Amino acid sequence: MQESGPSNKPRVLVIASQASFLEKAAKALGDAYQVTATADAAEGLKTARTDRPDAIVLGHLEPRGSVFDVHGQLQGGWLTRNTPLLAIDLGDDRWKQENGVDTGDGTYLAVSTSGTIAISTVKPASLAKAVADSLAARGNSFRAALLDPETFCVTWEQIPGRGALEKSQADSISNARKAARSGRIHGISITDNPGGNPAYAPEMLGTEIRKLGIEPLVHLACRDKNRNEMESLLHGLTAADVRNVLVLTGDYPSNEGFGGTSKPVFDFDAVQALQLIDTLNHGLPHQVSKKKAALTATDFFAGACISPFKITEAELMGQYYKLAKKIKAGAAFIISQVGYDARKLHEIIQWQKANGHDLPVMANIYVLPLGAARAMNRNGIPGCVVTDKLVADIIPEAKAEDKGKEARLLRAAKMYAIAKGMGCAGAHIGGHNLSFDQAEFIIDKGEELLADWQKLLPEFDYPQSKGFYLFERDPETGLNSDRPSPRRLKAGSPFIYRFSRLVHTMIFKQRSPLFKLMGGFARFVDKRGGIKRLFGFGEHIAKVALYSCQNCGDCGLTDVAYLCPTSQCPKNQRNAPCGGSYDGWCEVYPNEKKCIWVRAYGRLKHYGEEAQIGERIVPPNDWQLWETSSWLNFYLGRDHTAKRLGILPPAKKSSGSESQAAEG
Repeated sequence: MQESGPSNKPRVLVIASQASFLEKAAKALGDAYQVTATADAAEGLKTARTDRPDAIVLGHLEPRGSVFDVHGQLQGGWLTRNTPLLAIDLGDDRWKQENGVDTGDGTYLAVSTSGTIAISTVKPASLAKAVADSLAARGNSFRAALLDPETFCVTWEQIPGRGALEKSQADSISNARKAARSGRIHGISITDNPGGNPAYAPEMLGTEIRKLGIEPLVHLACRDKNRNEMESLLHGLTAADVRNVLVLTGDYPSNEGFGGTSKPVFDFDAVQALQLIDTLNHGLPHQVSKKKAALTATDFFAGACISPFKITEAELMGQYYKLAKKIKAGAAFIISQVGYDARKLHEIIQWQKANGHDLPVMANIYVLPLGAARAMNRNGIPGCVVTDKLVADIIPEAKAEDKGKEARLLRAAKMYAIAKGMGCAGAHIGGHNLSFDQAEFIIDKGEELLADWQKLLPEFDYPQSKGFYLFERDPETGLNSDRPSPRRLKAGSPFIYRFSRLVHTMIFKQRSPLFKLMGGFARFVDKRGGIKRLFGFGEHIAKVALYSCQNCGDCGLTDVAYLCPTSQCPKNQRNAPCGGSYDGWCEVYPNEKKCIWVRAYGRLKHYGEEAQIGERIVPPNDWQLWETSSWLNFYLGRDHTAKRLGILPPAKKSSGSESQAAEG
């Protein structure tokens, strides 16, 4: 087997019996590709499965006719079925026979100067172009459009209904087929149980839509999936050649589940899920029979959401602190939540500029009827914001003969023009029962209005009462300047927080006088079952009284300003808030419980430490530690905080004595 070309270029496997053809192929492709060439069919099949080339070129093979068997195994193989497969037309009539390969089906590409020719007359340029064209066809058109500064990328959201054999699923397929034929829409976005309601799985619908020739954008909500299920689902999407995902926290489960409200999972948050996807894209490390190995790298294009339409300083800052973590975790693009304040949308762009980021932003353009407007206005759809003034504007529109359809489509088209004019990379178009003709109208009318987009801005000036903006207003444009707004929130520091900080400084700081003493005590207690159980019980009782502890064993108190995310956040958010809060209240308990991250922001701001929220990514709970002492787990190097600080588990006995725990 021969190899050529640097490893950072697309990899092409060439399988053919003639040495002359292998040489020609290597010469033709070597400058642009990493070429692996083999004259042995069995070796070629093995290489195709193990090395996963980007394209395969198949030439004449001996014994005569064996090329058909190799073709069938490559085309039908689990590992190679999605790999571009090209065959050289060798002038053999069996290529045209029914038991051979139909060269017209797009699977095989005949490369020749004219008609059918001998292998010695194949032009190298023809082969290079054929490979380039096949790789381009295999490319991710949604990613290419979104990253192309000359293209305004458009996705159209489909909402799967409940059941598999219902009209809603057929409508989604029909819409995707129309979009694919039009070429106007670059991706079909598929929601994951919005509102926490059970529905047809987005990954299944995405697999079917992928077959129609348009890229699906599959939403992945962390509500119903633990980390194993999330990884398994991603493996399935890879096998189905579905590469675009939008990672979400997910709405809290509704009461529409069979038998009532389902138990929420929230084992992962969106930041941690993005980390998993990024790791898969680099080859997930794992062990096979105690030996280190790595999975074949995937090619996911993963995006994240942000809810900039927040009222309070604490809520809004929490959203941007979390966005910073999402970007650090591997997010490649951003989609905004639903809202109709142009200045808030522009805020995302300004924040990126101020913080050295340049991810493409897609504006969420929801075609808004009166019923949905009222639901969003009363916070019935968490994260989506419609002000009283906007509802008042829509009420007379709904009295028109068409019940406001023309007005809401025009509003969406104006949002399209504003989004493109202010520098967004694309539009994420959605709406209940939105037809393809209506989606196309929004695109066409939006492009028509683009030249005067700034004149439309006053129509999207819907500030929330006493709402906080990240930047000061630009009086000339009506959008945002680059000057940060004053952060006037008066921070408080309750006694329990001050007490917790004091105890932490005295006992848990590595440089404190009591740290080594407590480490030795922990090693003593950990070896004595009865004392260990008594110690754990006492710790739990104390922390229940102070923090409503649930005894998770992998304590997150220091990550959330001494507010327990396991017991006090229904979504167990350890990396900053979800997008569902409203005016500081928890999505699940509106007007009853404040979001723990709103409270944490105030506590930290009292000490000038609020930026800590966005500084480090907190890993998910280690459930192996459930109902064990978190104090022992910390001092003995077991929990996530100890691992971050470099506190190692006690070394095994050496020379009759036990080594001391290492300190970070």
